Amino acid sequence: MKYELCDDELARLELALEEATGVERLQLVAALAWHLRQRDSLRALKLIAECERRQAIFEAAGRPLSAQEAAGLALRLALAAAEIAVHFCRLDEAEDQLARARAQLQLAPDPAAACDACLVEAALAKATGERSRELQALREAEIQSAASGDPQRVGIARGVACSEFSLSQTHQDLARQQDLGLGSAIASGGPASEAWHLAAQAFPLCLREPATAAGLFLRAAELARSMGMRRFVCIITMNAGNAWLELGDLNNAGSCFEQAAELAARTGWPVLMGTSQTQIGRVLRHLGRFEESQAVLNEALALLRVAPPGTAKAFACSELALTLLALGQAPAAVEVMKEGIALYRAAQSNVNLALNLVRQARALAQLGGTEAALAAIAEAQELIERFGYSALAVDLAEALAEVHRHSGARLPPPPGMTAPSAPIHYAQTALSRGLNIAGWKPPPALLDYLADAWAEADEMAQAYSYSRMARLAHEQGDAMKLKNPRTMLHLLGYRSLSPQATPPEPSLAPRLLSPAASSEALTPKESQILQLLARNYSNKEIAQSLGVSTETVKWHLKGLYGKLAAGSRRHAVTRARTLGMLHSGV
Repeated sequence: MKYELCDDELARLELALEEATGVERLQLVAALAWHLRQRDSLRALKLIAECERRQAIFEAAGRPLSAQEAAGLALRLALAAAEIAVHFCRLDEAEDQLARARAQLQLAPDPAAACDACLVEAALAKATGERSRELQALREAEIQSAASGDPQRVGIARGVACSEFSLSQTHQDLARQQDLGLGSAIASGGPASEAWHLAAQAFPLCLREPATAAGLFLRAAELARSMGMRRFVCIITMNAGNAWLELGDLNNAGSCFEQAAELAARTGWPVLMGTSQTQIGRVLRHLGRFEESQAVLNEALALLRVAPPGTAKAFACSELALTLLALGQAPAAVEVMKEGIALYRAAQSNVNLALNLVRQARALAQLGGTEAALAAIAEAQELIERFGYSALAVDLAEALAEVHRHSGARLPPPPGMTAPSAPIHYAQTALSRGLNIAGWKPPPALLDYLADAWAEADEMAQAYSYSRMARLAHEQGDAMKLKNPRTMLHLLGYRSLSPQATPPEPSLAPRLLSPAASSEALTPKESQILQLLARNYSNKEIAQSLGVSTETVKWHLKGLYGKLAAGSRRHAVTRARTLGMLHSGV
């Protein structure tokens, strides 16, 4: 029996089943149940029950199966039931079914079934977070697949192993991945084998060459879809979306997450549904809908409660932490992030561990935890350098800029610094590193920061250059977001936004700020200029008082007017008095 069937082969199996009777029908029902375990797991369970019922009828009628036939049938049914139980997070049941299958293997030795049992065990161990057991099962699957002589199983076993070893990327796993090699079994293993090998090539490229990784994932998904590998299709489609998101391509990312969410919903598998729900929360955050993102991510974590702690929950924690940061809840974000980091560390998911350490550093910097932030950066940097996560080097430089910005002048400048300040040095480093990555788009926030930082340094040519770049980046981002976000959310499967419940569209009128919010919104230089503005200082007098050029004053006035929703100097002072932002007596 093959490990996977293409759609045409499955159709022929169903046709043969219509005409089969007796023991032949029993065996075909078992085969169909096996091949529907991912395509339609609920129907597969019904077929397993039918098969067991028919077998009982045969025995009652005095026509029992031979010992070898009975063992082979029980083996295949138990393996199908075990894999389905893993998908539904019924892990004790999966253990029982796997033990039942292995008992039958002793009665009817079958290298192909032995390989399948190892792959089921690897999936079960992954679900329970038993990393050593998972990798050992994959090694055994390679041995058994080679003994089976089935090119498809050989290719799939190698592909799964390569993918898993590339994810953890310990030194031993890297060596193991090189031993396995990539592509050697593609030609003879068919589409299922090729899909796994393409994914194995893509995983290490996610943070080095995201555009290449996205293309490989999508090619793998197309091949796997024709083989009915629903879980695999869903996961690698989400991975393609993650790669596009890394490049700032919200449209392609949204398309991938849409497909994955629809497929996950059809399976009814909690972890797959929770993971796809996490991606929806992620898209909501990128659309600026932070409260909705928080609600969806909490729903995702609720779906994941039925599963043991693992990378799916870690991912949801990571995304919730970022949303909490966007909502200004940095202390809560750090706590949630700690939980995600602990889970990634336990799973040896080094790429995700490095990414979240960088994120944690930025959050800690905002809270004034300079030493803790630098410790997180040091650990992330070691992982980034060891495994070549070049895209993460961009995030690392941004985190260092954040740490130096919030620490003031307490930290020594970086070696070889030529920029006016360490924050500018690291922000420039982030930009130059990103531009060396194919398909990377500079985040508007990074460009905005560079524009303001160069203006603070009184380097107006640089400031205006980055300001123009930031404006273009914002326009491109707004164009993406304005492609009817409600339609995008509906396509992504987020159905909570009924017409009655949909929040009103953002008003075009100026948004009034509370005194606290306004004080936080203004930079120190803008606050200084505001006080002088209230004393009727001219631009030239402000420049002389602060020791900057008049061009720099104009730059800061522009930002000040925008934040106060004011159209003139007098209007800005009036708004500031209303909001209680001026010192007493001014």
